[in-house]
Amino acid sequence: MTEAHALGGGAVGRPSQIPTSGLGKLKKTIMLVDDDASLRTRLKDALLPYYEIVEAKDGMEAVEMTGKLPPQTLAMIVCDVVMPRVDGFTLAKILRGNPNMKKLPIMFVSSRNSPQEVTQALVLGACQYLPKSTPVAQIVEKIRKIVV
Repeated sequence: MTEAHALGGGAVGRPSQIPTSGLGKLKKTIMLVDDDASLRTRLKDALLPYYEIVEAKDGMEAVEMTGKLPPQTLAMIVCDVVMPRVDGFTLAKILRGNPNMKKLPIMFVSSRNSPQEVTQALVLGACQYLPKSTPVAQIVEKIRKIVV
């Protein structure tokens, strides 16, 4: 948006680079963290009508990205458990150590589904733990119930 546009009665306070949906509300941001680019793409395509999406291919990249995002813009992290460099559980521990991220909803979507892993995720404060075999539509439905 140009300065002249804003001065001429344009959308002051809502620059064009800030995504919006619906009645001028800011879209909430979901971070997808998974080394499986195919799953990230399927989830992203299904979530884009409702949310802004940022992607990370592993926990290390996610930590770097969360450090650059204003904490209030990130509404949820959807994360795999098994990833290179930094796994999902370690990412959750790092985020829970940050006062701005302590209450951030984290949903794990993983091919590992042992009772011990599910329990570990819940102990780390995960709001959901789903198998990767869960249909994308169901994952999106659960996200939309959590991030309103």
